[in-house]
Amino acid sequence: MSAVAAEWIKLRSMRSTWWALGIGVLVSLVLTVLGAATVISRWDPARTSDQAAMGIVVAVYVGVVLAQLPLGMLGTMSISGEHASGMIDTTFVATPSRARVLMAKAVVLSGAAVGGSLLISVPGYLFGRFVAAEFRPSLLPAGAWTVIAGGTLMIVVTTLLGLALGTILRNGAVATAALVAIVLVLPFLAMNLPWGEQISPFLPAYPALQLIEQVPGIMPTWTAFTALAAWAVIPLSIAMIANERSRHGS
Repeated sequence: MSAVAAEWIKLRSMRSTWWALGIGVLVSLVLTVLGAATVISRWDPARTSDQAAMGIVVAVYVGVVLAQLPLGMLGTMSISGEHASGMIDTTFVATPSRARVLMAKAVVLSGAAVGGSLLISVPGYLFGRFVAAEFRPSLLPAGAWTVIAGGTLMIVVTTLLGLALGTILRNGAVATAALVAIVLVLPFLAMNLPWGEQISPFLPAYPALQLIEQVPGIMPTWTAFTALAAWAVIPLSIAMIANERSRHGS
């Protein structure tokens, strides 16, 4: 717990933390409000209360996913900044286990990502219910929890992917470029390649978009969750190995 507490103090004391969270939450919340208002205004008057509630949740979590890149950049900066300043050496003196340091950072960043998603989703959901009041939306239909879990997992995974890339590459600009390539560029390229349909399910974008009901479901829900989570688990595992090798090589 002491490592987690130390990482929390470092994260909240960084100016970049509040910039990344602020920009991500503000932009995503504005787009959520505008998107929800536009979508709801086009609904069929015959829409049921459960359909209305589901539509609100989907619109909100499309907005949540839009915050993934600023939070992913926060992940890269949380470790690359320490390498650039040399503070990482002090961190490893205080906590010799590099795996423990990385896991502590992952826990703190995951909490920040979940917190950021709540700052977007809660006001967005309340606004959506207000705009859709004539449809008398139910509270949360059963299917809404898959969307909520999928959208939240996507923002957490991107944040942890940023942390892993920052740990492996040790350069904020390079790690951020790699993050943008994985999250934004590769899915676009896959759509325009003859064998893109075979690649897309293995990229983080498609499973996330399936879970928030933005693309056709081509895999079982549990597979989509697993494929998405793997983009945090595997890079973090590689980052741990790279950390250990750098220690033995130093």
